[in-house]
Amino acid sequence: MNLDEELRVLGRSAVVPPVAEDLTAAVLSRVADLPVRRRLRDRWRAFVAGLLVLVAGAALTPPVRATVAEWLNIGGVQAQPVGTGPSTAPPVPGVPGHLSLEEAERVAGFKPVKPKDLGAPVGVEASKGFVAMSWDGVRLEQFQAQMSMRYIKKYYASLEYVPGIDGYWFKTPHELVLEDANGAERVVRVAGPTLVWVRDGVTFRLEGVEKAKAVELASGTS
Repeated sequence: MNLDEELRVLGRSAVVPPVAEDLTAAVLSRVADLPVRRRLRDRWRAFVAGLLVLVAGAALTPPVRATVAEWLNIGGVQAQPVGTGPSTAPPVPGVPGHLSLEEAERVAGFKPVKPKDLGAPVGVEASKGFVAMSWDGVRLEQFQAQMSMRYIKKYYASLEYVPGIDGYWFKTPHELVLEDANGAERVVRVAGPTLVWVRDGVTFRLEGVEKAKAVELASGTS
């Protein structure tokens, strides 16, 4: 089968979702400017347009976004899928520090926020670009994405995209790894199910509650 025949077979088998006319027009306009030979331009034009529209439509759906997150960064957290992982996690560690939120802001260099429904945190600690706070069995960490260190979550189950907060739910226990500015990795601990989201340049990790409650708390964070 030559190239022309393969393209025709692929074109007939592709299922293209409905898209807005302005998106189609924009794609066709871009394709018209592709540097291809004139005698091949017409046959490539229809094929490439359909393929790009298919990809553009698929990229807007939550399942595809969750797949992308499996190998991209979520703010200051990098998600790395692994073949196997821990089956259980220890209790969520509390935060031993007792800073006020104002003191934490001065240390971290940004204003930390907290879920309205949880009240005053039991423990608060901070470092440059990082704040952690805890309640009974609940831990919230927030940090700026430009920190020299970052978290790596090594998980083995699919991520669940949470459209309400544009975040991701790590539904199973997983290794929480810290990578320093030199690329050296250190396993911090095994973390339980965690919600991760980004807002105004700050990455949030909320651990210690079920998914529905985590989303509720994240939505009420201020």
